[in-house]
Parts: sequence; structure tokens; C-alpha cells
Amino acid sequence: MSDYLNYIQLISGICAAALIFAGIFISVKKLNPEKYETIPVKTTVISTALIIAGLLCYTLTKTCTNMTVVTEEQYELGTLYFASLEEVIKLFGFIVFVPLLFRLFKPKSHRNAQSEEAIAEETEEN
Repeated sequence: MSDYLNYIQLISGICAAALIFAGIFISVKKLNPEKYETIPVKTTVISTALIIAGLLCYTLTKTCTNMTVVTEEQYELGTLYFASLEEVIKLFGFIVFVPLLFRLFKPKSHRNAQSEEAIAEETEEN
């Protein structure tokens, strides 16, 4: 059984890293200060969902780590999973809010930048 746990742990760890990276990458890719646009809501929701799926996969990794012969006899698998989920949320739960933070930090509008440059040029001329 421990051989299978190692394989499950390895596969779920790789999937967790890939999903979390993909979720953050999608948000960062849409973050372009030259276009002066905010990140679309659809992109933010997809990014958040990918990060949550990645954290759930990482919870499976932590469950396999926490599963030993002693705990296997005392606790059920569901109990171990929810205990691991609590541990993962305490440590890495803030990552879920990264796409939301990218959306909240709106770049300055293009018009404001142009008007500030025009005002600066006028004051230099006078």
C-alpha cells in the first residue's frame, strides 16, 4: 500500500504545482499595463478555480504524507483528508486571492496619463 501512496503523492504533487502555476500565469498574462485595461471577470474566475483545484490536489499530497500505519488504524480517510485540507488552507490559502488582487489593482487610464503629460508640458512652457 505504501508504494501506491508514493505514486499518488508524486502525481498529485505534480498536478497541484501545474494547476497553481497555470492559474497564476493566466492572470499575469492578462495583466498588461500598456493596454490600460483591467483583467476580465471570466479570467479571474478561471484562475481562481485552477488555484483551488491545485490546492485540493496538494491536500491529497498532504493526506498521503500524513497517512501512516498508526493513523490508518485510528482514523478514516475522510478525516485525514479534512485535517490535511485545514493544514493546507492555513499555510497556502492566501494564494486563492492572488487573481483577485491582480484584478483590484487597476492601471491608470490612458487619458489620465496623456492629460498629465499635457499639463507638465504647459507648465514647462510657461
